[in-house]
Amino acid sequence: MVKGKAKSKNKRVTIKKKHKIIKKVKEHHKKKAKEAKKLGLNNKNNVDKEPAVTNQGPESLEARRDIEESEIAAIREQRAQKRKLAQLQDRNNASMENQSFEVGVDEFKDFVKSKDNSDKVFYKELVKVIDLSDVIVEVLDARDPLGTRCVDMEKMVLNSGPNKKIVLLLNKIDLVPREAAEKWLKYLREELPAVAFKCSTQEQRSNLSWKSSKSSKPGSLLQTSECLGADTLIKLLKNYSRSHEIKKSITVGIVGLPNVGKSSLINSLKRCHVVNVGATPGLTRSVQEVQLDKSVKLLDCPGVVMLKSGQNDASIALRNCKRIEKLEDPIGPVKEIFKLCPAEVLIKIFKIATFVSVDDFLYKVATVRGKLKKGGIVDIEAAARIVLHDWNEGKIPFYTMPPTRNQGEVPESEEAKIVTALGKEFNMDEVYGAESFIGSLKTVDDFSSAEVLPNCPVNFDEQMVEVSDRSSV
Repeated sequence: MVKGKAKSKNKRVTIKKKHKIIKKVKEHHKKKAKEAKKLGLNNKNNVDKEPAVTNQGPESLEARRDIEESEIAAIREQRAQKRKLAQLQDRNNASMENQSFEVGVDEFKDFVKSKDNSDKVFYKELVKVIDLSDVIVEVLDARDPLGTRCVDMEKMVLNSGPNKKIVLLLNKIDLVPREAAEKWLKYLREELPAVAFKCSTQEQRSNLSWKSSKSSKPGSLLQTSECLGADTLIKLLKNYSRSHEIKKSITVGIVGLPNVGKSSLINSLKRCHVVNVGATPGLTRSVQEVQLDKSVKLLDCPGVVMLKSGQNDASIALRNCKRIEKLEDPIGPVKEIFKLCPAEVLIKIFKIATFVSVDDFLYKVATVRGKLKKGGIVDIEAAARIVLHDWNEGKIPFYTMPPTRNQGEVPESEEAKIVTALGKEFNMDEVYGAESFIGSLKTVDDFSSAEVLPNCPVNFDEQMVEVSDRSSV
């Protein structure tokens, strides 16, 4: 059977594109003609026609010389006019560049101003949620609970009054091994009540199912898309309302850093999609109220973004507190990832050859993903943003272990009293006893994630908080 000849690529231009080009050429010529007319270049020198000159006698030579001189003078004048036109165009281009630069500076100032205002708005919404809530649930990422914990926010809740209670919720429990989950729960419960949770990842809009807290087969938690720990959390909240004999519904504020699963938690408890979810920081921009049942009301709070870390600004970017597209230096956070994750894990995830440095790693990632600038130059910044997107979306698996407490770091007697009092109010012994699904998580040996060092807890940016407090007064 004869193979058909490969069709050559058709180089014909579509009629639409052809007419578009013709139109642009006409406009260009029209513009040039208009500029030339303004400068008087189109006015041809109307030289009076001389009578036919014969080559006889000296008079004819003088007449020819005069004609040549007048033609040379006309050509010189035309060239001078062209030079004047070129200088005028250069001045126009320079003035337009200056104007665009001034506009760019103004836009940058407006962007910084709007960014500061948005951060202040988020802080005010957080204060509003704390004021309206009876119980504050701080959502932590189980992979790095210490790095997603805001100490200043906890102090704000405890200083708001004796009636404000705070509970820590360890979300994304299915992404860590059993040993890490057990140690983190033990570590956190020495300071405050803490429960484990896994949000539903089902795609339907309603009828989201829960999985019972009873133990199931090992490894099945990683395969299920159902919610885990919802019945435990609701039991804890109902215990609190019964202990205080609250007849009306209690208000529960859901707070935490961006991308820890606050909105997903509310959807899982409500068993339907009532609030928007996404990995983009700032998706929830205002307080949203959701009535769970007749005795519990939930408040969804925007992510806490007015933060600073004891380490550096790059570590804040790894907590997804800033939009990756707006980062001035995306390479700095990648250097932090490079310190945390082993090279073997990054090679396996991004399917690249071995590398020796961060620049070499980003160069190879950009080459594999086809991120090139004009002229075939490798776009390192685009590769860095790809790595950060994968980090925030959980495509780079990791987990942390809690730090060992020294003897002087054990909670003081006052904090121990707080834990004891909260344990009685929430009836924590009953709640912890029902939390048996932790035993069905995979062990460290069965996990492919890399163990990294835990980050430092984050705090409020004091300067921004002071500015927002002044503006609210």
